[in-house]
Amino acid sequence: MTRRRFLPEYVSSFKDRHGKERLRFRRKGFAGGYFKAPLGTEDFRTEYRAFMDASETIGVAVDRAIPGTIADLVARYFATPTRLGPTTTTQSKVRSIIGRFSEEYGKLPVARVGFEHIDAIVTAKMQRKMVQTSRGLRPIGGPVAAGKLRKELVRLFNFAVKLRMIASNPVLLADQVKLSVEQRSAGYHTWSEDEIDQYRARHQLGTNARLALELLLWTGQRRSDAIRMGRQHIVDGRIKVVQDKTGKVLWIAVAPQLLEAIVAMPAAKSHLCFLINEQGRPFTRAGFGNWFRDKCDAAGLPQCTAHGLRKAIMRRMAELNQGNQTMKAVSGHRKDEEVARYTEAANQRSMADDAIGVLARWEMSNRAERLDTNTAENG
Repeated sequence: MTRRRFLPEYVSSFKDRHGKERLRFRRKGFAGGYFKAPLGTEDFRTEYRAFMDASETIGVAVDRAIPGTIADLVARYFATPTRLGPTTTTQSKVRSIIGRFSEEYGKLPVARVGFEHIDAIVTAKMQRKMVQTSRGLRPIGGPVAAGKLRKELVRLFNFAVKLRMIASNPVLLADQVKLSVEQRSAGYHTWSEDEIDQYRARHQLGTNARLALELLLWTGQRRSDAIRMGRQHIVDGRIKVVQDKTGKVLWIAVAPQLLEAIVAMPAAKSHLCFLINEQGRPFTRAGFGNWFRDKCDAAGLPQCTAHGLRKAIMRRMAELNQGNQTMKAVSGHRKDEEVARYTEAANQRSMADDAIGVLARWEMSNRAERLDTNTAENG
């Protein structure tokens, strides 16, 4: 059995009924679970970070929930994590959304929930407000959050139908959340070229802060993927990415600007990750987000975030008239609708200037011929 002193915090080891060693994550107030990957592997570290980064769990255990209530339904839904999504990261996000719903409405009987109740719940979620959490004051709610809640409630109540707790899914009859263009693009701020230059001027080559920006900007990946990248992932001038959220495998060419930032760093001390925190360990997803937030603030860019750089590379490709398939090959998005959401911040003025320029040159190149034709007809 694995010795306790070698186990990360909140991880315990035991043997199951088949004599196989199992590792379990247990932390008060947080979602627990069993590890699939062996201790010490990169997959194990990914699972551990997902458990540690998860929002505090909200909900009631099956044996404490009143049978037939929403709390009972949610507890049964949570019992099999794969119902929530394919990866621990997705499962954590879904657990947080449904958990908050259960905290507020857990005592209600499932059988009495109608579409009008769902409409009222989703409408209330549309209102954005600030609440105190274990991580400080954080915004919750808003149109985007309401849309995500409705999406997860569809799945939750489909499960209720399977359990025969309710005859039909009331969420399917409730109104969908319709977002305006402004609301769809009101998420993370997309970095402009001036903001990228401003950050680079503050954080020079050879610093963790600069390498973080170049990794995010030139790979177009999420922070959960950037913090796992290391030299061992670079093969034949490309960096291999196995997306934490989707499991999709991508090969991204290493841009000269990114290579310059990697080479400029001090010699690594056998670290498997490019980005190391002040304690000499790889970042957790939440830890990196907070650290990068500080680096942006230091550069005078409080509006900028790590995820905004993922949107920035999409904006750049859109402005250079790259096709959707090309953009998806870099970002890993599966649907054109997702690409459209990320490229709404493309420089409209620049693209419109290009379009008018093309039209103007086309007309000028054909004007003489058209004038001759008109003259002949008039004659």
